Amino acid sequence: MYTINLFESSMNSSHLINDINLKFEFDLRVSENIQFHNIFLSDQTQRLINILDIQVSARANTTFLKKAVGEIQSNLRVFNQGSGYREWDWVFDSNDISALEGVRSGDLYFTIEIKAIVEIRENGNKVIPISGSQQIKIPESDWIQFIRQFGYSTKYAMTLSSTLLSDASWLHAYENLNLAREHMHRGYTYDALRQCLSIIESYTDAGNGRGGPYMAKSWETFLQDVTDQKKSGIIGLLTGVATYLNKIGHHRNSALSENGNLSPVAVDQYETELLLGISQLVITYLEKLKTDGGNTHVG
Repeated sequence: MYTINLFESSMNSSHLINDINLKFEFDLRVSENIQFHNIFLSDQTQRLINILDIQVSARANTTFLKKAVGEIQSNLRVFNQGSGYREWDWVFDSNDISALEGVRSGDLYFTIEIKAIVEIRENGNKVIPISGSQQIKIPESDWIQFIRQFGYSTKYAMTLSSTLLSDASWLHAYENLNLAREHMHRGYTYDALRQCLSIIESYTDAGNGRGGPYMAKSWETFLQDVTDQKKSGIIGLLTGVATYLNKIGHHRNSALSENGNLSPVAVDQYETELLLGISQLVITYLEKLKTDGGNTHVG
């Protein structure tokens, strides 16, 4: 249950109506739609006579999105006990969802602002404007379930911390993959994969007949300070990714030929984008291993 304290907001008023003690209370329900429900306007001093108008808006708590998001379809009928209305819908269109997904990095926080015109009992009857605001939260898991029905996924299903994204290892890996991204953006899928393989290969000791990065022996020197069990796991990771990049991006399909020439292995833009993302993570890890010598913390 959220509670918003409401105060007089007229510029001509010389006092706040703290003594009237108006409170707007509600719950937030997120499922196939998002609703304000169990809405109630409490008045402990019994001086509220009528609610003449009410408007409710929401702003995301981020400096990158400076506008109201969604439309809270407020109406006065929820305050009439006999009306049968108990909820307000909070409606989002595709532009709202896209804007929020562009800045979101986890749970969503909004500031809900209430503006209303009420009639109170004060030296007779008096009509005054009141307003108030309160922060609310929509958990990431609830938000993802909500937007999936509109065909949206989320780039943060696997959350990457801001610490990782600003780490020197991540930034260095990103710079190393500039050419691979350029190939991908131009639709040169095989060139993009080959470039990812080339960057990974640059960390190996392949010059002594140990083979490419898809061979376990090529990682022995690089991982010489890593304990055996951990080394085995890391080599499995590195050789697996390198094998894909080699067999798909570099080698041709030995089972199919066109006019006597071996055909490329089929790979589309989507697969290339996935492997470029995987390569970003792998190369970040390689940079971290190079810096730490495999001596990462246990715990």
